[in-house]
Amino acid sequence: MKNTLLKTSLMGLFCLISTFIFSQGMKEPAKKYQVKIRVYDKETQEELTGAYLKLINLTKNKLADSTVVLDGYATFTLERGFDYDIVGQRTRYLTKRANFNAACYLQDPQKVFCIAGIEIENMSRMGGGTDLIEGAIGMKRIKLNDVFKVENIHYDFNKANIRPDAAKELDKLIQLLTDNAGISVELGSHTDSRAGADYNISLSQKRAEAAVEYIVNHGKIARTRISAKGYGESQLINKCADGVNCSEVEHAANRRTEIKITGYAVNGVPIDIK
Repeated sequence: MKNTLLKTSLMGLFCLISTFIFSQGMKEPAKKYQVKIRVYDKETQEELTGAYLKLINLTKNKLADSTVVLDGYATFTLERGFDYDIVGQRTRYLTKRANFNAACYLQDPQKVFCIAGIEIENMSRMGGGTDLIEGAIGMKRIKLNDVFKVENIHYDFNKANIRPDAAKELDKLIQLLTDNAGISVELGSHTDSRAGADYNISLSQKRAEAAVEYIVNHGKIARTRISAKGYGESQLINKCADGVNCSEVEHAANRRTEIKITGYAVNGVPIDIK
């Protein structure tokens, strides 16, 4: 099973503009938001009662609130003018980090608030300057050998050094490993089929090792939790093997970095996640 990793904070950014809010009869932006969150299993769609949610005020760099999901929902109160992360945790599940930015109007007056990683299900005005936002957060169960593609890890031609744009993406991976202190992973680097097979194995191994070194050194991640593996052209995801005429876009699809879950432990005790 393959999934796209680290898109939560960037992909699907949902910005509510003032004209939409006003069309619903809300003449002025709310001063507060009551956010009612439903947590569910992304695969089975079942509600995850017992999940632990933290509300982090990023603007103040402090924990604002925390609660356990009971009866299917948890509720937080957020103030306009602040940026928040909502972090969901549950044993045997990958920690989910979502964002509710109630301050993005400061950069763009057309926006009322911006969210990422939260599925909006309903909005209404409660009175007293408070809007009710009902939404859902999906969490993924940890499974051995699950593979996630890490987007936008690019290297210069024939080189393995970490470029500034790649470093930004690796910083997101550091956040993932920090949020999920119990998982161990393999970082795999893949090439396209151009150049020789032995050369591609060597190059991809150097790139994987460079990425792991960056994560260990910059993220203070234990080296025992992450290994490097260069696959070269041995695991192409399309038809573009040696001798096949392919476009640059098709070759680019094979040049990728992936994370594979290799282990999971709770309080240092290994857990079977097959």
